[in-house]
Amino acid sequence: MMHISHKKEIRSHTSLRGWAAMMVVFVHFRYYLHSSIDPDEITMYFYKGYLWVDFFFILSGFVMAYVYDIEHPRRYSVRDTLHYLIARIARIYPLHFITLVATVLFFTLLALINWGLGKEACCLFDDALRTPESLAANLFLIHSWGMFDWVTWNFPSWSLSAEFFCYLLFAALLTINGDNRKLALVLLSCIAVLFYCLCMATDNDVNDNFRLSTIRAASAFTIGMLLFLARNAVSTLPDRYLTYIQIVASIALFLSLHFGVTDVLVIGLMALIVLVTWEDRGYLCQCLDTRGLHTIGVLSFSIYMWHYLVQFVAKQDWENITGLPVESSVTGSILFVAGMVGSAISIAIWSYRHLEMPTRKWINLRLTGLLEAKSPPGWQLAWIPGERRR
Repeated sequence: MMHISHKKEIRSHTSLRGWAAMMVVFVHFRYYLHSSIDPDEITMYFYKGYLWVDFFFILSGFVMAYVYDIEHPRRYSVRDTLHYLIARIARIYPLHFITLVATVLFFTLLALINWGLGKEACCLFDDALRTPESLAANLFLIHSWGMFDWVTWNFPSWSLSAEFFCYLLFAALLTINGDNRKLALVLLSCIAVLFYCLCMATDNDVNDNFRLSTIRAASAFTIGMLLFLARNAVSTLPDRYLTYIQIVASIALFLSLHFGVTDVLVIGLMALIVLVTWEDRGYLCQCLDTRGLHTIGVLSFSIYMWHYLVQFVAKQDWENITGLPVESSVTGSILFVAGMVGSAISIAIWSYRHLEMPTRKWINLRLTGLLEAKSPPGWQLAWIPGERRR
């Protein structure tokens, strides 16, 4: 089976992932800005920032289809599919588990401090965001599969749970042959159309019903896979025309977010940008191919997973340390947000080097070794006649 190391990196997509991660961070951190500089009063751009998570799902669907060659008519063996699942689990679960443990420890410590000060014990468990049941679901990465009404524990991890659901769908696609895979993609496309039509018919945002998170993720993930299958339409375009499309699509995306148009249109524009940047050609790709933005893209997963905890930790001690109130001071709020952004990036650098990459490699090696050791000879499924084994 083809692994990601054997495929050329789409640098523009890495940078776009970094941009999307930072937009999510700003969306969440903007609540700490002083009311006099509230960005929501002049633009809907950040209010609609939840759609950058859908952008993640679109990118993920495209990259999975690209790496694992979904258009190839052969079906993958059980062993190859398990290798794929091991790689996906090693990619997302270690940091999810570490940040979940850190979140539990933080709220436990907060509860103990309050108890020690004679205050009402709080913060570890509550009636909505943190419960023993949701903690168990978080451990199994199924907490956004329709069993809870809203995010729990380390809030950003809901999208990992939804993405894990998409990974399982993709694994099922890999195990069926070309004709059946096409039928499955048609079915997934119909579900996506129905979901987006439901959102438009009810005038709801795509994130209004948290119990439909897996459908939301699978719909955007399916768009990504379909974009990969349609990628050759871009390959025939000269760089100049591709640049025109990239610029128009980028401006249209910014304006659609600014004016708060329907989510479906925004998602469509995001999909177009994914499609027209996949070859790393055109002016937009040149702008994205900078060391700083690409580095943020590499760190994006760690930034995304730590930023929620960063804001809670920072909020506890900021005013005591600096003497600058967060909500009543313009300067204090700006410095606070800037400090949180800097802290999130700094922690992400450390986390990527010392937690994310080492644990990913360790789990890949251990689980792959265990799989190979326990695999009986000749257990792979038959290849489609006439197809060359790769």
